[in-house]
Amino acid sequence: MNHHPFRKLLPAIIFLTGVVLVGILGYEFIEKWTLLESTYMVITTIFTVGFQEVRPLSAAGKIFTMFIIVGGVGSAIYIAGQGVEIIVEGEMTGYRKRKRMDKKISQMTQHYIICGFGRVGHQVAQVFDKSNVPYVVIDSKKETLDELEHQNAPIIIGDATSDSTLIEAGIRSAKGLIACSDSDVANVYVTLSARVLNPGLNIVARAGFKDTEKKLLMAGANRVISPYFISGIRMAALAIRPVASDFLDLVTHGGQVDFSLYEMTIPENSRLLHKSIAEADVRGTSGALILAIRKNDGSFDLQPKATSIIEKNDVLVVIGTQEQYDSLEELVHSKPA
Repeated sequence: MNHHPFRKLLPAIIFLTGVVLVGILGYEFIEKWTLLESTYMVITTIFTVGFQEVRPLSAAGKIFTMFIIVGGVGSAIYIAGQGVEIIVEGEMTGYRKRKRMDKKISQMTQHYIICGFGRVGHQVAQVFDKSNVPYVVIDSKKETLDELEHQNAPIIIGDATSDSTLIEAGIRSAKGLIACSDSDVANVYVTLSARVLNPGLNIVARAGFKDTEKKLLMAGANRVISPYFISGIRMAALAIRPVASDFLDLVTHGGQVDFSLYEMTIPENSRLLHKSIAEADVRGTSGALILAIRKNDGSFDLQPKATSIIEKNDVLVVIGTQEQYDSLEELVHSKPA
């Protein structure tokens, strides 16, 4: 929870208020003063104004006043000191910044949640930043807050396995979740919680050990990635096919070229429905090239021909520039003439 900085002064304020009330009632009872006189005496005593007593005090009144000085003046000095410290240390500025961040997260939809901001989480965030993909980071380290606040990136410091933390990150309106903690156990729990909170969520999980992959899939992950397994394949490819691997890096990671790989789902009312690739003229109209088509049943057409038919919910895997992708998106989402 993001509490107001001045909330920690509440106990001292309550205690000081109690001292004031007890003081007023005490002077009325001990010295038989009026309400106004008792209130005036308590206020001048607590704030050490230095005026003389309303009337000469009895022995009991003097002893009572000493207790008021110790309790009331001490509380007032503590509250004033803590208030100044909150302002000087910038806690109010941080609180307002946190409130703005919480509001931003609450308004996000179709975003991704990165659970764990270690080495893998950093890489995921960098790719999302380059692709302008909205995301929220959940991490338990205080240093992550300092790092991402400077980048104005949405961040929640908390336990990603907690339902309340996932809900705070907007899991019910999220598009996907990346469980990339260094702990396989944490990733399994995050996946379980996320799947229950959002059954339609696309979950990609990290597995440090081979045995964990099956558990993550059973917990509800759509995809499981082992960084060590992927690294081994990548190193072997660089050794055997260095030029092809370099080209793939340029395409998939941006590099210094202005084209990349994209995917696009064919909606129900698209003008491309039931047309062949030749009839749709995707290449001629948008400039993007269709590399593969994932059919609705999950199978892939890895070598689509000019006669291949485009159907509802097909996912086109294309290569092109951002401009060509935007042109294709406009074509795909336009209605039949």
